[in-house]
Amino acid sequence: MDVENRLKQDRDRYSLALIQGEAVLARSVISEALSRNTSHARILLEILAPSLIKIGELWHEGVINVAQEHLATTITMETMDFLRDTVAPRSNLGVRAVVTPVEGDQHNIGARMIADFLHMDGWDVDFLGSGTPAGDLVDFAQSRGADLVALSSTLPEFLPNVEAVADRIHRLPPTRPKLLLGGGALEMTNEDAEIFGCDAVASNILEAVSVARSLVGLTQAKPTLEEQLASIGRKINATRTSRKMTQQQLADASGLERTYISLIENGRQNLTIEAALKIANALEVSTSDLLSQP
Repeated sequence: MDVENRLKQDRDRYSLALIQGEAVLARSVISEALSRNTSHARILLEILAPSLIKIGELWHEGVINVAQEHLATTITMETMDFLRDTVAPRSNLGVRAVVTPVEGDQHNIGARMIADFLHMDGWDVDFLGSGTPAGDLVDFAQSRGADLVALSSTLPEFLPNVEAVADRIHRLPPTRPKLLLGGGALEMTNEDAEIFGCDAVASNILEAVSVARSLVGLTQAKPTLEEQLASIGRKINATRTSRKMTQQQLADASGLERTYISLIENGRQNLTIEAALKIANALEVSTSDLLSQP
C-alpha cells in the first residue's frame, strides 16, 4: 500500500475512533503511523486536522451531538500531547512565541497546532489554551520576553478582539513582540493584516511558521542531515511500494543488502552516491528525483 493510501486509511480509522469516543484506539492509530516513520507534520496535517474537520461537519449535520464533538476534541488534544512528547525539535532558535486563541474563541486546536509546529521548529513556546483578555495577554508576553504573539481566530466575530491586542502591543517600545494572526476567520473576510493592526497574517500552519521566522528576522531553516535522510527514505519507500516491490526485490535489483535498504528507508543510513544510483536505476527513476527535497 502506498503512502497516500496508508494515510487515508489512518485518517479513516482515526475519525472512526473519534466518532466512537475511543481514545485508546485513536492513540493506537497514531502509534502505528509513527512506527512507519510517518512524520509528525503529516500526522498533524493529514490525519488529525482532517478528522476534526469531519467531526465538525458531522456535528453540523446532526449526526453527532455537542458532547461527542467535545470528546473528539479532548481525545485529539491528548493525542497531540503524546506526539509532542515524542518529537525531537530542531536546535533551539533562541526566540519565544506566545500562542493563543483570540479572546472569546473557544476553539483552540488551530492555535495548538501552530504552537506545536513552532516547537518542532526550535522555538520556545507558551501555549495558552484559552483566549486571554488583551491586557493580561500583552503583560504576559512582556514578562516572558516573547518575540512573537500568535493569535488564532476561527470566526470573524472575534476579530475585533484581535484589534484590542494589537492596540496594546503597539503602545510598547520598538522592541515589542511581533503580532501574527491566523485561523479560519481569515477565509471569511477580505481584510488584510493592517486592518487588524497585525504585522502579518498566515493562511495555514506551514505558512505561519515561515512568516513567524521572517517577522523575528530568522532565515528559513535548512533541513538537518537526519531530516534529509528521513525524507529520502520516505521517498524510496513510497516509490518502491508504488511499484509493488518488496525490500528484498529492491535489494536484488540494486545489488544491495536488504538490511541496508531497510536502514535507508527508515532514515538511519547515510546514502552514498553509488547506492543512490543503484536504487534509482532499480526503481526506474532519476537520481535527482530520488534525492530532491520537498
